[in-house]
Amino acid sequence: MSPAISATLVTFLLDRTGSMEAIKDDTIGGFNAYLGALKADGAGIEFSLLQFDSISIDKVCVNTPIADVALLTQATFQPRASTPLIDAAYKTIQAVETAVAQRADAPKVVITIQTDGQENCSTEHGWDELNLLIKEKAALGWQFNFLGAGIDAYEQGQRMGIAAASTLSYDAKDRAATQAAFSGRAARTAAYARNEAPDMAFTPSEKRRAGDRFDPAAKPAGSGATGKAAGSDKRKRPPLVDDIKL
Repeated sequence: MSPAISATLVTFLLDRTGSMEAIKDDTIGGFNAYLGALKADGAGIEFSLLQFDSISIDKVCVNTPIADVALLTQATFQPRASTPLIDAAYKTIQAVETAVAQRADAPKVVITIQTDGQENCSTEHGWDELNLLIKEKAALGWQFNFLGAGIDAYEQGQRMGIAAASTLSYDAKDRAATQAAFSGRAARTAAYARNEAPDMAFTPSEKRRAGDRFDPAAKPAGSGATGKAAGSDKRKRPPLVDDIKL
């Protein structure tokens, strides 16, 4: 007898900052392909979509049965402002933590974070805090993915505490690669929800289809980037991103 399939909470934190305007159409198309694949398959998936920028972090849907989640449109995805990546990710994880604690069951948890740029304006939390929080939740079995659109996401992912195997840098200038990045995550998420995949790691073929040029596993030793992303220290300025509840 197959093991019972428990609920899977999937939370997607989508970058809505100004630079996303250049890839807006392909992002909408890729994200909707992702949703479409989950809708066709996603047994037991409850889905939350949050969009973030330096003006606000907005809840598009919260713990909604995947079949009822609306597709993204030009009206519901409007890029603007800057990138408080650390604060947005930290507050999203905290909100998921609170939502899970209020449930009677013990759902699986998947959190995907997507951006096309580097952290540049968080005011409340630093890399070390986010790293500790993600590692704490990963130790409980939570699954994290970091999607970098047209950037080398691996250094930022490492600073977050997200393993290279769970990080992807997709070619945001290539529509097919963008579609492959999102569709690949839908397939893996559905398999993980059905207990048919042990985790949410990317496969080498998935990274190739997404045009990932930065995967350290595919580079010769010593060729990786060594630079540091902005935003390494905890800030003391007023918050840009409000606390949220899911």
